[in-house]
Formats: sequence, structure tokens, C-alpha cells
Amino acid sequence: MSFVFERLSHANITDNSLADTLAMAVVCDAPDSAKPCMKCIHCDKASRHIHPDIIEVKKLENKSIIGVDQIRELKQDVYVVPNDAMKKAYIVRDADSMNTNAQNAFLQILEEPPAHAVFILCTNNPAALLPTVRSRCVDLKTRTPGTTTEDTHEFDDLEEIVSNFIEALKSNNIKLMECMFHIDKLDRNAFRDFLTLSRNEIIRSLRKNSSTASHNANKALINAENILIKAGEMLDLNVSPGHISGFICASLII
Repeated sequence: MSFVFERLSHANITDNSLADTLAMAVVCDAPDSAKPCMKCIHCDKASRHIHPDIIEVKKLENKSIIGVDQIRELKQDVYVVPNDAMKKAYIVRDADSMNTNAQNAFLQILEEPPAHAVFILCTNNPAALLPTVRSRCVDLKTRTPGTTTEDTHEFDDLEEIVSNFIEALKSNNIKLMECMFHIDKLDRNAFRDFLTLSRNEIIRSLRKNSSTASHNANKALINAENILIKAGEMLDLNVSPGHISGFICASLII
């Protein structure tokens, strides 16, 4: 899967671990290839969870579902122009907890959304969403090798995952986040191999680039290697690969 930010769908399915970063990218005012920049006022507000154009919808206290009334309130807000940024991000936590009426109401929004709205549906069970809702979203969480859409990138083996990770380090934050969607699905042994192979590739690149690459490029690779070392230490402490991949992604985009 490969896309630049300007091609990001108006509706996306992901999980909680990357939803906040994706929302930050939506409101960030940096060039598309650098989102989120982590430096602009929008990224600062988003990191402190005070950005007025990032809106969360979640289950009310003591409720097990997201009801239709909450989606109707969202619909009213959707057509209000952004306060500070050029776009508004709507994070729907536990999107699979929307009941049928709520999902049908949400579908009406997805069918004719305003250009400034981007929806981020968080769920570990996309199959619980209505097919009509899923069909209008880009599934950033569960795409698997063999999917034939133009934005799908097949990951045939661990070496290819490593290769795409190294390429993402040289590219932009969005591509790095895309790559992490696949990395956090590795089991513990494969994740350890990923860390080892990635460090080897970084060291090889540093040796190769010692006389040709810019100081900043080499500095970025050295920083990435240090982060992978810390990730290995976390793995030794029995931290889950999913949490470690989030740590790697967050550390590399700062």
C-alpha cells in the first residue's frame, strides 16, 4: 500500500495506536510529504489533545454502544467549516460498537462528505461494520498481500518488509506510518528478526554513504539505528511488538 497524503481517503479504518498521529497529519499545515511535521502550531495542539479541528466520537460513560444520536450530532458538526486548520479530523473510537442505526446514519455522511472532513474509524474488528460503510473506507489495518487495488503493496517476506522500512526512512512520515501497519502484525520472533535485519541494512547504508550522503541523511540513519536498539531492549522486557512498533513510529516522526 502506498499513497501520499493528498491521496488519503476521506474515510479510513485503522486502530487506536495510529489514529492520533493520522489525525495530526490531517490538520498539519506542512507540505504533504512531511505530514505530520511535529513542529507547526497544529501539530503542537494535536499532541496536547486541544486542537479544535480534531473531534472524537466514543462510547458514552456506562454505554456499550455508540448510538444514532451521537452520529447525528457528528453530522451537524461535519458541515461546519474548520476552526483553525484547513481540514477537520473525526476519530470514531470503537467504531464497531456503532449499532445498525448509527452506522446507517454514518453512511449518509460518508456518501456526501464535505471536502474538509476526514474520518478515522478505529476498530480491531472491521468485519463488524456494515459492508456499505466498509466499502466507502480505505482499510489501513487489514489489507493483506493479494489485494489488487492500485494503492496496495504486497509484502511477500521479511526481507521485503525491511526493504520498505528502510525506504520509508528516506521518504516521509506517512509512508513510514503505512509501513508500521504491517510491521506491528509480526510475531515476536519475526519482529526480532526485523529489528536485526533493519539495523544491518542501516549500518550497510552508513558505510556505503560515508563519503556521498549528506550529514543530515546519515544523522537520520544513526538516529533510526539507536531507536531500533531501544526497541530490541523493549522486546527483551516482553513489551509486545504492537506497542514497540508504535514507539518506533512515534520516535522516528518527531
